[in-house]
Amino acid sequence: MRAEWVKMRTLPGVLLALPLVVLVTVAVSAAAAAGTTGPDLVHTGLLGVQAGQAVVAVWAVQIFAGEYGSGLVRATFAALPRRLPVFAAKALLVLAGTAVAAILSVAASILTARLLIDGYPGTGAGPLLRAAGGSVLYLLAVALLGLGVAAAVRHAVAATGVVLGLLFLAPAVINLFADPDWQRVVYRAMPGTAGLSILSTVDLTELPIGPWAGLGVAVAWGAGAAVIGVILLARRDV
Repeated sequence: MRAEWVKMRTLPGVLLALPLVVLVTVAVSAAAAAGTTGPDLVHTGLLGVQAGQAVVAVWAVQIFAGEYGSGLVRATFAALPRRLPVFAAKALLVLAGTAVAAILSVAASILTARLLIDGYPGTGAGPLLRAAGGSVLYLLAVALLGLGVAAAVRHAVAATGVVLGLLFLAPAVINLFADPDWQRVVYRAMPGTAGLSILSTVDLTELPIGPWAGLGVAVAWGAGAAVIGVILLARRDV
């Protein structure tokens, strides 16, 4: 943990990603909230989570895959040959940093939305609390997904492409299917579309997947990527 913290706080630009998560999330949420009259005010006020997830994903990928690009990973595993403790230390620090950035982002987005949107629900409203807490958990799942893919792919650009593709290409893939049943299947299976259903607070019965079930899909993707990453990390040479 100490070794990974030293690397995280001293590598150029690594910690700058966390303030960027807050900035991007709040900026997009504020832009969406300005003058909105949509039916789901909570979803609109937290729309920046869809943009902030990209920063979280790229940051998590860089934490691990960046070491392969620089060659630092050889020194890491020479000093600490056991792979699982190294991955666990990185994961704990990445999740801790993501949690701080996510909580600040969501809280600031909600405060901004209350200032810009008339009739925005109070902070004690159940749907708002569920969307806010779920947004934080969703960003944690995205961070774990990025870290797991980076451990498996071992190349920053390739891993970033894989993760962002999973998060953002699903709407385009859905439109390729003319059959509504297949569209629902893709929507419910992809981490981005399913996971972001946690933001919705109205007309939940019309969603292809419920908010908590959708969040579960995103968490399953993150956990699955982490398990695969650890297995490949343990079986392959540096």
